[in-house]
Amino acid sequence: MAGLDDALNEFMRQVKAQAELSVEDTQEITKAGADVYKDELEKVTREKHYSNHDDKTYGHMADSIVSQDKDIDGEKNGTSTVGFDSYHAQNARRLNDGTKAYKADHFITNLQDSSELQDKVLQAEYEKYQEITKDKE
Repeated sequence: MAGLDDALNEFMRQVKAQAELSVEDTQEITKAGADVYKDELEKVTREKHYSNHDDKTYGHMADSIVSQDKDIDGEKNGTSTVGFDSYHAQNARRLNDGTKAYKADHFITNLQDSSELQDKVLQAEYEKYQEITKDKE
């Protein structure tokens, strides 16, 4: 029975090494997914809401999307966030959700709900996870 005990202990050691990720590792993984989401959000924003208006102060909404390896409050806890800068966030919300003056087009909501995007984000996170954990075995 000692052989089975040793095999199970080794298996548990390998599982534990793969499952216990540091905050920094988790940040890298979620950042990989956030960068994919950012790229896709830039594309859809350009397709639906890019204009020829040349705003020297604020620029275009599609050019103002940021991705960071912190939460919304700036804390490093393993999450990553993607969004518009503070000026363009208001405009993006109005265009996405609509108002009395604007008919909603839900360009952000539709992108977030897209299974194609979700697959791309998960694939990027999976590849980063594999990269991080391959050395831990």
